[in-house]
Amino acid sequence: MRKKIEITCPHCLSTKVIKNGKSNGKQTYLCKSCYSRFFLDRIKKRYPLSTKKEVIRLYNEGYTLTELSRKFEIKVQTIHYWIKTLNRKK
Repeated sequence: MRKKIEITCPHCLSTKVIKNGKSNGKQTYLCKSCYSRFFLDRIKKRYPLSTKKEVIRLYNEGYTLTELSRKFEIKVQTIHYWIKTLNRKK
């Protein structure tokens, strides 16, 4: 006998969730309450604020996005986002 796994939406915590195809070989789900699409095993990688500040400092000193991406092993798009948002807060 199979055990039924109760899947909850990570956004609204609703249990009204259905399968919604696959993306990159992983099962995706759709919440019928808030209509968000998500993976079960998605792990969001978080970087410490000190790393973000270091990357921005080096960018302001003249390093390119590509150089920083290779040095810290962080996607160029992520670094670009940090520069847009964190540089504005200063």
